[in-house]
Amino acid sequence: MNKNKRIIWSNDYDATREEDWKEGFEEWCEENGLDKDEEDIGDYISETLTIYLDDERANLNEEVDGVIVAFAKLGLWDGKHEGAGVVGRNVKDILHSECDYVTWFCDRYNVRCDAVHHDGTNHYLYRVAKDEETAKRLAYKFVYEGMTEKQVMKATKSLRPYVAKVYGF
Repeated sequence: MNKNKRIIWSNDYDATREEDWKEGFEEWCEENGLDKDEEDIGDYISETLTIYLDDERANLNEEVDGVIVAFAKLGLWDGKHEGAGVVGRNVKDILHSECDYVTWFCDRYNVRCDAVHHDGTNHYLYRVAKDEETAKRLAYKFVYEGMTEKQVMKATKSLRPYVAKVYGF
């Protein structure tokens, strides 16, 4: 793994952790008086990951100085497309997705997300614009006028310092 990549949260099931999941499932069944042979480990994993995501939202409940914008490279059924939109003013607002497998992470300079769905993978870059008007203008330029990621980074601030402050890196 890239030493500069710090995972914030992921529901991408890691088979190397299968024993950990099984052990936790057995403990959960025992604590709740359930028969592990009749319960579904998938339900346990899903419920546990939801709890973990709620914990990360609580951890990242940090207002930003500006507005968070998501800039996306979308993998859709009809090919790759750009997308962008205002996310909100709180870091926890980035932690929402309808995709099957999602990983939010920090790289060396940015907060990003890779989100896998039935048509492909979406790649998100989260940045901070000074206000909502600027955020909408930049989103428009990214989608319709070919603004590059490098130009986006020059016109916005990184969200990473807000996350780094919470996790101490």
